[in-house]
Amino acid sequence: MSDAPRMLTLDLASRFGWAFGVAGTAPVSGSRYFTRDGNAPKGGPISNGAKFWNAMRFISWAIEEFKPTNIICELPIAPSSKQGQTSSAAFEILYGLPAAVRGMAYGLGVFDWEYATPSTVRKHFIGNGGMKGEDAKPIVFRKCMALGWILPSDEDISHDRSDALAIWSWAEAKLAPKLAQPVDDLFLKAASRKRGGA
Repeated sequence: MSDAPRMLTLDLASRFGWAFGVAGTAPVSGSRYFTRDGNAPKGGPISNGAKFWNAMRFISWAIEEFKPTNIICELPIAPSSKQGQTSSAAFEILYGLPAAVRGMAYGLGVFDWEYATPSTVRKHFIGNGGMKGEDAKPIVFRKCMALGWILPSDEDISHDRSDALAIWSWAEAKLAPKLAQPVDDLFLKAASRKRGGA
């Protein structure tokens, strides 16, 4: 078995993105909601407890399915940066989801956990770490399509998915630089010309 890192990356929120791949290979990815709750009253709100439970169920499935060696999660934004703009329930989700996932992963034997800051990931993936999220997300998505990691025919074309893929690319470059796939625009243009001329 290859000793290349087997990386699972997560962009956690009520709707979350995930990506998995062995360094040096194309990752698989998707997005889901942590909002199923069979115990909620009909038409009632989905509790945060249900979201945490579904997060733990997802990570249990992902670890069994993919057997990752490393889990990399987007770093939650510090409360001070959004003071007065976010409810306590939203803060609970912001920090509770990574805690639930990390605890379950630890219990299942995956100990290598790391946070990735959005600005660092964007600097790596699109060459600009200072952009606002709403401006960066479409550019990140287009980059994922240019790499062939998301196809125009895919049903799931969410930004949650492409954000998780950007984290995966950053993690690959950090954890396995000799295996990392180039994502710079010059490389993509050259690859595109090569495909067109073939």
